[in-house]
Amino acid sequence: MDVNELRQRIEQITGLNMIEHRLSEKTWEEKEQLSTKMNTAGEPDESLWMIPVMRQAGEVIVWTPEPLRGRQHTDTVVVEDMGLSEGVVAKDTSSYNYDFNEMQRIYQLLELLLPSVMGLQPMSLTSVVQGKDQQARELGQWLVRQVSLRNPSAEIPTEYGIRERLDSVMVPFLLLADSLQVGTLNPKQLEKLLSSYFDRDVLLIPLQDNEWLVLAKHELIEDEEDGRDAGHESEDTEEDLLTAFALGLHELVASEWVGSFHISVTLPLNPLDGLAQTVSQLRETIHLGRLFQVTEHIHLPWELRLESLLYRIPEEERQRFVESADHHSHLFGDEETVTTLETFFKMDCNVSETAKQLYIHRNTLLYRLDKIKQDTQLDVRRFEDAVLMRLTLLLYKVTKS
Repeated sequence: MDVNELRQRIEQITGLNMIEHRLSEKTWEEKEQLSTKMNTAGEPDESLWMIPVMRQAGEVIVWTPEPLRGRQHTDTVVVEDMGLSEGVVAKDTSSYNYDFNEMQRIYQLLELLLPSVMGLQPMSLTSVVQGKDQQARELGQWLVRQVSLRNPSAEIPTEYGIRERLDSVMVPFLLLADSLQVGTLNPKQLEKLLSSYFDRDVLLIPLQDNEWLVLAKHELIEDEEDGRDAGHESEDTEEDLLTAFALGLHELVASEWVGSFHISVTLPLNPLDGLAQTVSQLRETIHLGRLFQVTEHIHLPWELRLESLLYRIPEEERQRFVESADHHSHLFGDEETVTTLETFFKMDCNVSETAKQLYIHRNTLLYRLDKIKQDTQLDVRRFEDAVLMRLTLLLYKVTKS
């Protein structure tokens, strides 16, 4: 099979036109050397988009895939003048947008097809992938340091090449594997799973062992809102949509790996502005969730506002408040009583709805509430008493944790 026939076959498979260039061996070697030094902090080197096909009469025949036009991409690099002025055969290729992940798939395909007929091995994108992974790890380490130093407002250093991928509004999720039956989460498998779930590329940033910051493009919310416009009676808020995404993400991850997982999410943000502070908030939300929502795995900051406020009360003050109610603290050691109170508050103090939620008769619930009133002198069906009981229960959990 000659080069022209091979190119035609590959163009049929990929749906792309392969633009051919001819470089002197010296020029090609210079570009090869340059590409091996790259990618600790920046854009892919231009030569990574070139596929060496064969050597011929002191020249190297190189292909570059024609850009994918008319598509919207979430992660592109712009290849300005590729420096292929020598022996160019075909149109100019300056200022084209290349989708990184799609190009990676194309190159993987070409790596399988080309070796049997060409004199050179095609250059892979391994160095770029490793560079992107290294950038994510460096950012994760920097975020952990800033949170531990209580410096959440610090700005991501300008020398971090990953900043270029953080210049748009994104949705931050924090994924924590509380326990796994086997080892750690495989980052490649996790990234592939997340990209499939969100139906778009995501930025996966490792923080600590089995702790990941996931940044998804804000378009996922816009797409969801657009998809629900037709025939959707109720208008879901951003919080509602993010809650649904978090629930689905937990179900997906828990079905893929055996273990216990916790997920938190907050409102979209520009990652360049206070990303460390967001990580701190998400970590605190999961900590509060594990403390106050023992049976749940999705922890949302807008559902833990009161708990977050109480957690910031000095420990001595919390202890003093709980001790003032110590004469009925024995109730909080009774699982049935605690479940009854928490469900009652969750159902906005509605007796009928609470009874349904607990699968008990309404009269049984009233009996329990009367017993609590008898023991504590607090009738949780009254607003003021309900507030006081809820605060006492929450502070009791904090001080006894």
